Amino acid sequence: MRIAISGSHSLGKSTLVRDFQAAHPDFQLFDEPYRELVARQERIHFGERASQRCNRLMTQQAIDRINQARLQMPETPVICDRSCLDFIPYSLYARAMGSNEGLPRGERLRTVEVRPDMQEKNGMPFPSDINAAFIEQLWSMILESQALASYDLIAFLPLTGEPGIDPCLENDGIRSVEGAYRAWVDAAFKQLYRHDLPARSPQACQVVEISGGRPERVKSLEEAIGLA
Repeated sequence: MRIAISGSHSLGKSTLVRDFQAAHPDFQLFDEPYRELVARQERIHFGERASQRCNRLMTQQAIDRINQARLQMPETPVICDRSCLDFIPYSLYARAMGSNEGLPRGERLRTVEVRPDMQEKNGMPFPSDINAAFIEQLWSMILESQALASYDLIAFLPLTGEPGIDPCLENDGIRSVEGAYRAWVDAAFKQLYRHDLPARSPQACQVVEISGGRPERVKSLEEAIGLA
């Protein structure tokens, strides 16, 4: 059983991964691709500053690890913090808000880079080189790699609009804390899972949407994979 938890940032994905793994310690946990790459001294930009290089690296990391899990340890259950599809919505955001193909200047959202060592793109008129052609390349990378077939389930955590369910934004020293950024990316994830993925690859993998408090999310995930 190979699972990925997917969705916009600051929605409790990592918390769900840890809670589920604590309840089912036989599952091997794969951390966010960002954290795995930073551990290898890679520099990863977010938001409107994201680059083709950054988002390609994270997509490839997610592809490689799930395919290796399927091929090299097929009997080991795995839960992943993020799927290989997660960097398409973030690339759409970077194109819209940070590239020369994006929205008119007055319509662009701006985020604050909270990491002191990642300030070099501040003030740039077009801090991202992500364009429509690159986003199509990401789709091709994912579909041609057959990584989606390596997931038994992708669990998507959407924003619900319910204050008692949606986690509050907190400054963890890494992620931007603008609510509009999280909401824009969430809308792109909803478009991805409800429309784009079924149109591009309808048989790729099973996707379920999960919401609720921490215990409810774990129970919903258990039910989705037949462990409840």
